[in-house]
Amino acid sequence: MSDPVQFWNDCGVEFARTARDPNSFFARRAAFVAEFVLRNTSPGRMLDIGCGTGQLCLDLGRRGFDVHGADLSSVQIEIAIQAARGVLDAPEERFQVCTADSLPFEGRFDLIAAIGVLPYVQDQPAFIQRTLSLLKPTGMFVASYTNPASLFTLVAVTRHILSFRPKRVWALTLRNLVRTGLLGGSCVDIRTARQCRSVAALDQLCCQLGLTIEGEFDLYNVDWGLLDRCPFERGRFGRLLSRHFGWTHIAAYRLGPQGTAKLGPWS
Repeated sequence: MSDPVQFWNDCGVEFARTARDPNSFFARRAAFVAEFVLRNTSPGRMLDIGCGTGQLCLDLGRRGFDVHGADLSSVQIEIAIQAARGVLDAPEERFQVCTADSLPFEGRFDLIAAIGVLPYVQDQPAFIQRTLSLLKPTGMFVASYTNPASLFTLVAVTRHILSFRPKRVWALTLRNLVRTGLLGGSCVDIRTARQCRSVAALDQLCCQLGLTIEGEFDLYNVDWGLLDRCPFERGRFGRLLSRHFGWTHIAAYRLGPQGTAKLGPWS
């Protein structure tokens, strides 16, 4: 199990280079999430938890959202600030370093996003409950789930096995891939983690907390046949396949007028 702050600080520059490449999965994912958000809600005050290098904030900021981003990695926050200069006003105030238990922004938000964050959260129910305390009534929570049984994982595991090296790091990477669907960054203790093990479990948890599902889509992160070219235009069978074999499931959940968090707010 690695330290998430150190992990993302170490790979921040490399990840920023990838995220800024318009042909990369992460840049395309941010663009798809921005389009998805606009299909489901109007511009308002927005918080991106785990904003990384700020791509989703930049995409939504250009579309009229009052964006704010928080991340554990000071390296990635600095990259986000530099990228936002000339695009967003006061980027130093919009992008801030956070901790696992506290956020640097006050007030509530119309939209909160947590894309690619949940696999690194030790206690997902507590995280989501606290996040809801930051939402305005009828606000929207957009989150992603990483599917370890995806087509992407199968391809990644096959390639990793073919690159066999009799080293501990090779074995750890394989174990992490099979368990989480991620190539690296195992930052949770699986023995004590409270995590949703399926999309259905995440949906059920969110519904129990007073959220309703507004919309959803899936991304394969596999280039075969341009599977991710039009994720919003899939037919019923295509949606079923992508739900089971896609790598990233993204859903929008709406908080009811009386929705409240069961835990205390972020400190």
